[in-house]
Amino acid sequence: MDVFVLDTTAITEARIRATLGLQTIEEVVRHVTPLLRDARIKAGARFYMTPTTWNELRRSLVGNNVPLDLIQELATWITVKAPDKLSLKIPAAIFSEYVADVRRRLYKGLRVAEYAARRAARDCAGAGNDCLNNIIRDVRDKYREATRKGLVDSIEDLDTILLALELKAIVVASDEGITKLAQQLGVIHIDPTDFIQALTRIVKAFTQETK
Repeated sequence: MDVFVLDTTAITEARIRATLGLQTIEEVVRHVTPLLRDARIKAGARFYMTPTTWNELRRSLVGNNVPLDLIQELATWITVKAPDKLSLKIPAAIFSEYVADVRRRLYKGLRVAEYAARRAARDCAGAGNDCLNNIIRDVRDKYREATRKGLVDSIEDLDTILLALELKAIVVASDEGITKLAQQLGVIHIDPTDFIQALTRIVKAFTQETK
């Protein structure tokens, strides 16, 4: 049976709630936990998270008032494992493209900052803090778009990809950076909403076979 490495978005992705008709993350956890349990017991599926990703997910769940006993039940069906960073190898071509991409993004970010500085000098002289605050909010959004969108820019995301590569697993994530790097490395990727639907079909199929 398949092996899955889960990103935090495998649980927290807002589209899961919309697809399932649920309102809160707690409801998602209550729905997903039995699916993970049944898929593991009945179908032999295995589910992994890295320590960094699990800690990030746990903080998110606690912050959304998910009961601790429910978090512990979810953790029962997820194996937490760090990737073997000493043995894994990334092709030089992919690393070279990553560095080139970062360079392009930094240049774009510089242009965003330069434009904001000129705009502030032109529009905000004597206009007060509201004008500057609006420009700061705008430049933050545009800078984030220019430098981070579609890029693996955190240890959590990188660890998730590396573990999936190590285990020859399917990575479950909606993050664009993870998706892009997964495709470059030949790692199979599935969207969280498709993952939940697939688990539901798998559990249903194995349940019917055992009747």
